Amino acid sequence: MGQKQTIFVNPTNGTPSFAAESLTKSFLSRHGAGLDDLLRRFNGVSGPEFRAAIERAYGPGQTTPELAIALDEAADTLLSLLGEPVIALEVDNGRRLEVDAGLRWYAARMTDLAKAARSM
Repeated sequence: MGQKQTIFVNPTNGTPSFAAESLTKSFLSRHGAGLDDLLRRFNGVSGPEFRAAIERAYGPGQTTPELAIALDEAADTLLSLLGEPVIALEVDNGRRLEVDAGLRWYAARMTDLAKAARSM
């Protein structure tokens, strides 16, 4: 048998109290490396620092509304990079549209996670 875990449920809406944090951690563990790769094309933006700022929002003593705000700010930052000059990597070869599409995709996911955090 596996370990047992107590799940605390929010009595107002019936969702697990740490669901937003769990979703965000899971997303960053699956897609964080890709986000880092995307952000290394921009001067002054460090992918690991970008992710660390989000991770601090679900650290000890933080609340779910603070996580929602951090995710909204992350989405805004990603969208602000649209059309900015990039450091072209060999794999890019004239694929600026794919870089912008990647920025929009990550921004949309951050927005989705912020909505989830607000609904909990």
